[in-house]
Amino acid sequence: MESDIIDVHAICAEFDIEIVGSSERVKAGQTRAVATIARIGQTFGEGHLRLVLSTLAETKGNDWVMTEVTLWAVSDLVRACSEWIEDDVSSWFEAWDRIPLGYLMWNCRELSGIVKQRHALAGAIYTMLLVYSENRKANRDPDYDFLRRVFSAEGVMGKRQQEKQHAIEAGKTLLEVKSSLPDREFRNWLREKSGLSGSRARRYMDMARQTEA
Repeated sequence: MESDIIDVHAICAEFDIEIVGSSERVKAGQTRAVATIARIGQTFGEGHLRLVLSTLAETKGNDWVMTEVTLWAVSDLVRACSEWIEDDVSSWFEAWDRIPLGYLMWNCRELSGIVKQRHALAGAIYTMLLVYSENRKANRDPDYDFLRRVFSAEGVMGKRQQEKQHAIEAGKTLLEVKSSLPDREFRNWLREKSGLSGSRARRYMDMARQTEA
């Protein structure tokens, strides 16, 4: 048995985690995921397992959600964030103190049957860890090409696209006003009302004409 290889009861006792039967309702400080704990320890070692358990048991509000899904999700994140943990383990625990784990689990359940809960939960937690962490090693440099591809696929305009679209809309308005006024009056209107320089107004109108061509 895997649980014979890793002394699950002894390790859980180190963190005041009580193992309960499969038919019992799990309360704070309890777990029934004995096989999962044993497998994580056997696969990645006792040191890794202790860090997984301490992440759940020693941070605020997480000791009641030591399930198969959460244990594996935390194990994945411990591996993914190993450099962060080695460099500044205290900020790792501080970030976890702010994670609403029960809330994330509840919402990830909506993906059940489509996305594996372990992976969905790990992704949700990781995003929040980055938000709550001040340790920059937890963040990778932004891949702006990737972000642009995502924005394009989702129909979301980036800042530069938004500025261009605003310029085009302004150009259309300028063309409408220009068509209704003599040149001199338009120049006076441009100077007194629009707040735009002549060169900028011409650029905006040229952009608008190009979109209509």
